Amino acid sequence: MKALYVSKKGGPEALEYGELPDPLIEDPMDVIVRVRAAGMNRLDVMQRDGSHGATPPEYPFVTGREFSGDVVEVGSQVSRFKPGDRIYGSATRCYAELTRVRLGGRIHQDAAEQMPEGLSYEEAAAIPTSASMAFHMLHCDGKIRSDQDVLIMGGSSGTGVYGIQFAKAAGARVIATAGSDEKLEKAKSLGADEVINHREIPEFSQRVLELTDGQGVDLVFEHIGTPVWKNCWASLKRRGRLVICGVTAGHWVSLHLGQLWSREMSVIGSTNYPEEDFEGIDGMVQRGLLRGIVDSVFPLENTGEAQERMKAGDFFGKIVLKVS
Repeated sequence: MKALYVSKKGGPEALEYGELPDPLIEDPMDVIVRVRAAGMNRLDVMQRDGSHGATPPEYPFVTGREFSGDVVEVGSQVSRFKPGDRIYGSATRCYAELTRVRLGGRIHQDAAEQMPEGLSYEEAAAIPTSASMAFHMLHCDGKIRSDQDVLIMGGSSGTGVYGIQFAKAAGARVIATAGSDEKLEKAKSLGADEVINHREIPEFSQRVLELTDGQGVDLVFEHIGTPVWKNCWASLKRRGRLVICGVTAGHWVSLHLGQLWSREMSVIGSTNYPEEDFEGIDGMVQRGLLRGIVDSVFPLENTGEAQERMKAGDFFGKIVLKVS
């Protein structure tokens, strides 16, 4: 099969496009999928760079965590799918013509569902990883409620666009940040009630307080890190929760422990569990409550160019690779 793989630690030159062995059925719950499209995540770039503790365990290493495609073969205990079914979901090594998914929650983060009618391969591939992350942050860890104010940091990012949609679907009041007025208008189209340009207003906590009558928000949805920490913390109301799933711009922060206990605030680390959550997420897609947000589509062999677009930050939603 053709695949895009990391051959060494480095920049775009570390990526190679060529032939690798096909994945095989190794377990009764395995499904082999012909990948049509694959969503791009920052983890893929980190594995290429060898940064953020994401150095691949071996080379060559095929990256990619989410896919859409057609079932080619199923294991002897798989009853949900058959060859020819159009499915989408989360797996490993998706930047390839073929990938293997192990179902039944037996491997963390492997999950798949039938693609809804009318959904393109590109739209479907944009959903699984980032949507499951946003869902787990808001519902499982953040305990979002309909009477709450929620601050979505980086509302134009792959995770942020789903944070806005989930928070709005939950009935919360949504305040979203982004780095340009164009991105803020798109965030509004997804359901954001209020928006803040964090480039024009770097001390955005003051604006958050203005929008909440000086109280602050109940929940901060965060995945950026050091540069925004101080203002995210200052944006919280008493008993507020800051849920964080990433540190794309820096790991280290200072925490005022007196405020933490006296104001009964919470800082919660979160990750995604598509093997637990993706069925419910798919139900929302089926009912039209959630949609895949595609920024742009690149051929698999142009992954280096696509990853540089991601690193530059000039995108809204998900960058998707067209595989076959």
